[in-house]
Amino acid sequence: MDSFGQELSVLNKCNFNDIFREKSLKKLRKSIYNFMLDRKGENDFFDIDTFNRRYINNISMTNDIVNIVVNELVDLGWSTHIGFGGTGLYVYSSVELPQGAY
Repeated sequence: MDSFGQELSVLNKCNFNDIFREKSLKKLRKSIYNFMLDRKGENDFFDIDTFNRRYINNISMTNDIVNIVVNELVDLGWSTHIGFGGTGLYVYSSVELPQGAY
């Protein structure tokens, strides 16, 4: 039973939403980190909609955690822009928006 840890204890079920949110935030950070390392250039965007459909299925929660990560990226010196009707995140180093961003 130790492999599940205390998080899955029935006594902890009232915290499942918070646990899921925290795990989703960690997954988003890792996904954006990998995206930034693998992308072809700063004109690429991170697909928020695909991340939401794959891992969360709750666009409100996804938008909340995206805003957290955006603030963290800005604190690290990056510029950000959420485009495509809220479904794409650009992370770039210049003052000007990347080509194709809207």
